[in-house]
Amino acid sequence: MSNPFRQSPPGWLAALLCALAFLIWINVSGVRRAVYVSGLGGWSEPAPAAAAAAPAGYVPRQNWLIVPGHNNDSYHWIAQTQQMLGTGEWRVRHIDYENAPAGRAVDAASPYRWWLGLLAGCDHVISGRPLDQAVERAALVADPLLHLLLLAGTTIFVAWRFGALAAIALSLGLVTLFPFAAEYLPGMPDDHGLVQAGALWTVLPLLAGIRVALSGNAHAAIRARRWFVAGGIVGGLGLWINVPDQVPILVGVALGVPFAAWLARSRESENPPTAPGPMPWGAWAIAGGTTCLAAYLVEYFPAHLGAWQLRAIHPLYGLAWLGLGLVLKWAEASIKNGRLGWSVRGVVMGILAAAAIAAVPVVMGRLKIPGLLAADLQSARLTKMSGDSVAGSLWAWLVNEGIDLDTGTTLLPALLILPAVMLLLRRRTGAALRASLAIALGPAVVAVAIACRQLIWWNLADAALLAVLVAATGAVDETIPLRPGRWLWGVFAAILMLPGAVLILPRAEAGASGALDGSEIYGLVERDFARWLALHVGPQRALLLTTSNQAPTLYYYGGLRGMGAMSWENQEGLAAAIRILSASTPAEAKELIALRGITHVVIPSWDSSFEVYTRMGMGKIEGTFYEQLMYWRLPPWLKPIPYQFPTIPGLEKQSVTILEVVEDQDDAPALSRTAEYFVEMGMLDAAAAAGQSLRRFPADPGALAARAQVEIARGDTAAFDRTAESLQRRLASGADRVLPWDRRVSLAVVLARAKQPDLAREQVRRCVAEIDEARIRSLTTGLLYRLQVLGKAYGLAITDPRLRELALELLPPDLRRRL
Repeated sequence: MSNPFRQSPPGWLAALLCALAFLIWINVSGVRRAVYVSGLGGWSEPAPAAAAAAPAGYVPRQNWLIVPGHNNDSYHWIAQTQQMLGTGEWRVRHIDYENAPAGRAVDAASPYRWWLGLLAGCDHVISGRPLDQAVERAALVADPLLHLLLLAGTTIFVAWRFGALAAIALSLGLVTLFPFAAEYLPGMPDDHGLVQAGALWTVLPLLAGIRVALSGNAHAAIRARRWFVAGGIVGGLGLWINVPDQVPILVGVALGVPFAAWLARSRESENPPTAPGPMPWGAWAIAGGTTCLAAYLVEYFPAHLGAWQLRAIHPLYGLAWLGLGLVLKWAEASIKNGRLGWSVRGVVMGILAAAAIAAVPVVMGRLKIPGLLAADLQSARLTKMSGDSVAGSLWAWLVNEGIDLDTGTTLLPALLILPAVMLLLRRRTGAALRASLAIALGPAVVAVAIACRQLIWWNLADAALLAVLVAATGAVDETIPLRPGRWLWGVFAAILMLPGAVLILPRAEAGASGALDGSEIYGLVERDFARWLALHVGPQRALLLTTSNQAPTLYYYGGLRGMGAMSWENQEGLAAAIRILSASTPAEAKELIALRGITHVVIPSWDSSFEVYTRMGMGKIEGTFYEQLMYWRLPPWLKPIPYQFPTIPGLEKQSVTILEVVEDQDDAPALSRTAEYFVEMGMLDAAAAAGQSLRRFPADPGALAARAQVEIARGDTAAFDRTAESLQRRLASGADRVLPWDRRVSLAVVLARAKQPDLAREQVRRCVAEIDEARIRSLTTGLLYRLQVLGKAYGLAITDPRLRELALELLPPDLRRRL
């Protein structure tokens, strides 16, 4: 057989260079965009300055990178890599920022964290940046660099083993196939791109081995065995990285084996000399099973052995793979011989093989472990790109969107299966090519079938279809001698793949510094809010119950721990959040919240996770704790904290509700604080209703002050004057002696507004004399600012420099500048 690597090298080299240039162009543009967006914001808090020296122990930093598309997995990969480097551990097996305070186990495989950490280490050495900052810089280029390496390495390999035409087709597909290429975009690091690369490389060595086995070379069997061993090793590594995604690829390979054997038998009488002999599936299985065991030991030895989390790598998968190898050897031999090969030894081996394969589903069923069958939380999303399609299935997607650029570009590559089948059944196709096509088609058919149920699987379907493209192009290259036929195949392949390039191009209307899209805006808002909340409550003090999308961002940007994230490893924390939100009484919710040590409940208006959680627990919203929160029927142990949402066009109706868990409040202070919360948030109708309720406490100075605040906000001067007079009468009788400290600050503000400087000054004096850190943090932004304004006006500044600095620091930059 001639060496295809030397056939027309300028052609495939030119194609590779063009593909590399295209990738570099779109990724440089993407990096610039991510850096530009990440430099915006700072409405409430400026970006934190770099620390002069690393603190003792590992402390999570407040990150700056706005992850495009709000890809939640990226926040986890970056944060866990920072933890890995910050603590010096090379395997992250536990985190404390989910399912707080206990934290949760980490079962996601380590290789991608090592890749991100390697790039961060290089950046640290070159630039001198601290390692945690270097991880964020590495996150910008981790996936694009992986894509470039995949493109260069795979194209060279395919040119070497399958010919120039196959290399040209593959280089085109690797950079334009959609949604495959959309998994390698800048600033969105996760292991999906590595999974896709593993799926493709699980099949390619097998195709190369089949071609070698049927080449007629004297050492063909030995060389083929090496390729099959390589395929087993790569397949085992792919299983290590992601079990649920890799198992169907391996199943597809197994399904292709009997089909290839049947085709070989059906053609044997026509061309006996080229009929394929037995393939080394046993060597493939041994290599794969051994790799599984080695990966398991690398990942979990010695402290975490014995777990039964079958969604991650486990020796049972290696055992099942060995059983699969025995079954494939028996099936291939039986089909080629035209009869079942029964013997005592064969029956015993068959029983053992069946038991090995059945071990995985049996254990999953007996222990009620979903394992690889667990639903992927991102399965309804086509890609991690901002604004991309989300649907429960292919049919639902087509019903909702019809045939448009997205659907057409995604589905077109699946048409590669049709000419591949035609080449498979074509009489002129040789035995090696036929076997290669059969093995390549198995994973592709399985992946496309799953993709019809889960949109995310179109990424892996594309990876499998690239292997079909290589096998089919190799068949065209060797069986169609005329150049027009090859050109026709090239045009057909280009039509199927090139439209994807349109969808991964940088948005022309945005550019490096153009208009922001929705995910970028929300990313900036979430970063601003996380920093504001961390500053006001302190990361070490806070433990949040929040929604699925906000849990990772509040930790990533603010170092705030919480529960409520919908990670597949966070089942315990998710179950606790569901129980709290679906509690039938506030007392039940309070007990569960106290048990977990939760300090704040955070509800963003744009995230419906809490509604989903409540329905998961009770099947309805009515009669639940979450319903009471929705309608502001707050129990006395919850205190609302106002956060001023940035003024951004299109987000005028959005808000974040923050409820602090406090000791039970008396009715008057609780209602007063709620009324002033409504005032500060601009919810004047709700404030008016709360003001009416406060009339139940005509003798309470704090309630009168809150009523006056509502009347000031509503512009009701006459009502304010009457309330101010009533307030002065109550003060004359000494009614403010036991007033809560924050209510006294409100009282001082109202007295100053009522032009009672002497009374106001006395209240400010008492406030400044009794001030401490906890009381400063208890004030809303409005009250804290007005207290400092009055203190400055009356010459009653805070004397403690540390407290004075804290009081200024808690104000947003614009108010701070006024002082």
